[in-house]
Amino acid sequence: MADWTQDELDRINEQTYFTVGATLPDGTTPKTVDIWSVPVGNRIFIRSYNGAQGKWYGPALESGRGRISAGGVEKAVRFVPVAPDDETTNKAVDASYLQKYADSSYSVTMSTDPVRRNTLEVIPES
Repeated sequence: MADWTQDELDRINEQTYFTVGATLPDGTTPKTVDIWSVPVGNRIFIRSYNGAQGKWYGPALESGRGRISAGGVEKAVRFVPVAPDDETTNKAVDASYLQKYADSSYSVTMSTDPVRRNTLEVIPES
């Protein structure tokens, strides 16, 4: 696995939407959706508003792999679940949602349960 470069982080984080597609067990990535992503330091996190019912979230949990696109950055990535009891990370992600998407009432929903239980870190593949 690799780290995000500062240029990639800047380009991704200046965008409102983040296109994500989970790789299915057969190796295909058939559906993509535009969702919100947030930075925490040099890391990127996403949450599924619809939990396992989301088009991308179940497959992302199952395979742990996919592709993202935002700000001209396109990458193969790994999806790593954040434990619901990891309060340090979850509080930082909550704060990032509230800051980045302050103009939307959904920022509160995205930073509280049950949505906060659906947090994935997005890690670039090398």
